Amino acid sequence: MRMDRRDFVRRAALLPILGSSLLGASGTASIAATPAFPVPRRNGNRRWRIGYAEGLSFINFAGTLEGIVRGLDRQGWISDTSGMPYVDGQSDTKAMWDWLAARDDQYVEFVPDAHFGGLSSAPAEPIVEQLRAGDLDLMIVMGTVAGQKLATDAHTTPTLVFSATNPVTAGFAKSESDSGRDHVWAHMDLSRTTRQLRLFYETFRFKKLGVVYEDTAGGRGVASIGQVEEVAERLGFTLVRRFVDRPTNTRDPEIMERYYAELSRAWTEIAGEADAVYVTFGQWTPDRFPALARILIDRRVPTFSQSGPEEVERGVLMSIARADFRGIGNFGATTVARVLGGAKPRGLPQVYFDTPTIAWNLEVAQRIGFQVPFNALLAADNIYTKITGFGG
Repeated sequence: MRMDRRDFVRRAALLPILGSSLLGASGTASIAATPAFPVPRRNGNRRWRIGYAEGLSFINFAGTLEGIVRGLDRQGWISDTSGMPYVDGQSDTKAMWDWLAARDDQYVEFVPDAHFGGLSSAPAEPIVEQLRAGDLDLMIVMGTVAGQKLATDAHTTPTLVFSATNPVTAGFAKSESDSGRDHVWAHMDLSRTTRQLRLFYETFRFKKLGVVYEDTAGGRGVASIGQVEEVAERLGFTLVRRFVDRPTNTRDPEIMERYYAELSRAWTEIAGEADAVYVTFGQWTPDRFPALARILIDRRVPTFSQSGPEEVERGVLMSIARADFRGIGNFGATTVARVLGGAKPRGLPQVYFDTPTIAWNLEVAQRIGFQVPFNALLAADNIYTKITGFGG
């Protein structure tokens, strides 16, 4: 693949921070080359029945699903997805799924009643029972919590997990190259947290890094705290920790208000002790996030988002960005195709990451008194000049 001038400049600007080993000539990386996808075929005399589950509504989940669907279109498993209801930045997947389920494609069926949302606070048993009954041929799963609940030995339906922080530490994969279960596959980018923290540290050289997360096995897995601790030891900074309980029901206003109050208290406390804050995955809604970010902005604390540029747009200083979801979509679509072609999920490559780029919010930088280096701006694909939803 040829690099255009902008791509070359971005890579050159990133090299001193991220290291040349992370930047492959193709713009993506994986442990093994993904096998060619098979010719589309039906499941005997019927279509392949596909289901979907997610922990909560999230921009990355919707974008990844959109990328997979477009990839399946390019590979011939479905046709003409140009009218699918998706726009950049949306978090809703149900409208997409309903549109897909209403179609009459030749090879695959997106089962109308097999879209399951809210697994962060909903029981998984009804879904597991449906999988155990053999009603579905393949499950697409988004997020760490949904992966923990569905990538299990309770059924044998092929289950592909995307957008999980660290499937190994979360407990539903054995290693980068082996899920540990024949019917399970999990997308891996285990160096993502390391890349993020190294970039953040090289920018600010902090001595104390603040992290807020739920102090349970699941909470530590979602936030990839094991890797955070490893990087802290390697680079020589200490962690300032606060703990909050994840909401048991994100649809309950009283529970969510209690969650926001706990977060506000934790971020206020940590802002007085830490030199910088690593904002780990949370269950806040986009409209509530700017008010939380203000706590750290007002105290002039540099911040880095674990989840990506969507939070940078709403008040975090920086993160590693993804230009779009086409790369992971193609990788995911090829994995789906290989499984439908008869391959065991466990035997397929799991590792993929995009060439990293940086997202910056210049209003956050101005408010905390930080001048973003020129070479960092050259390396950025996402530069926000205002904080969305900040309100002055």
